[in-house]
Amino acid sequence: MSGHDVKRGRTIGIRIEQQLQKLGPAGATLALSAAAVLTTLLIHLILRLADGQLPNPVSIRNVLLEGLIVAAPMILYSRRVIRELAKSRAELKAMSSQAQDASRAKSAFIANMSHELRTPLNAILGFSEIMKDQHLGPVSNARYLGYAADIHASGRHLLGIINDVLDLAKIESGKMTLDEAEEFTLAPSLTAAMVMLSSLGERHGVVLEEKWDDADQRLIAAPRMVRQIVLNLVGNAIKFTPAGGRVTLSGASALDGSYQVSVRDTGIGMSQNEITVALLPFGQNHNKMAGRREGTGLGLPLAKAMMELHGGTLAMQSEPNRGTLVTLTFPADRVVTDKDKKAA
Repeated sequence: MSGHDVKRGRTIGIRIEQQLQKLGPAGATLALSAAAVLTTLLIHLILRLADGQLPNPVSIRNVLLEGLIVAAPMILYSRRVIRELAKSRAELKAMSSQAQDASRAKSAFIANMSHELRTPLNAILGFSEIMKDQHLGPVSNARYLGYAADIHASGRHLLGIINDVLDLAKIESGKMTLDEAEEFTLAPSLTAAMVMLSSLGERHGVVLEEKWDDADQRLIAAPRMVRQIVLNLVGNAIKFTPAGGRVTLSGASALDGSYQVSVRDTGIGMSQNEITVALLPFGQNHNKMAGRREGTGLGLPLAKAMMELHGGTLAMQSEPNRGTLVTLTFPADRVVTDKDKKAA
């Protein structure tokens, strides 16, 4: 059957359904029951003639009664199911429309909110930096310097949260793109991210290390996003690793041509349920090291969303008291091979 025939049949079905709806529940049931009974009678007559027997009034009456008794309740029930399904479809369509409107409103609200918060926040950061660094002259009271430093640190933390919320909202609304994607060498870019986290590692007594199978491996991706992904993952690993522990960033090619970046720690680990919670936006697990964590629970969901935007995946393996391994897999079409380098 061709596509044209299917479309034509669907159109005829819609027209019949519209006519039945005009008859109302009782009228539609009566019409369909009559059609079913007449069809049954016609088949009965054909079968009797095929057997060389003439139809008689008794058999015709019995067929009509049996057909009506069987068909009417089934058709009545079917019509009720059809009405409920139609009602459900209409409700789902309305809910979908409302959800889309709510999503657009949420995205607009977040964008406006971020703008309204960033403007005064940048002023707070600028003035507090001037005070803590004493650019306009010495501050005689050391406590004031400490307060200025605290204000600046809190402002930077708040700005980071705002940026994370805005990025996640952009990804959910489909407005985050890979327009900034370019070919770049992965290891040096991520080493720079590790340097940014060195002070955090020292503060918590956690050793940071890197292992690369090819320090010259190049990817086609958005460098800023890739660095942010690793900053989020390594930062989390440090915060949930006791003093004396280790966080290792490594990279290696996979057999299928993809490239995997891993973050392994010797921290407190998680159960499968805790992994599920950690990957949800704003999801936070309560544990003995929760006090070392600052944030809103957006780091892992944002990293996962950014990897999926690249066509890649983020996978977590963990057990309580046995550390955590997070593996980022970039698909083969984002990995620059020796063949690609020669062609260029």
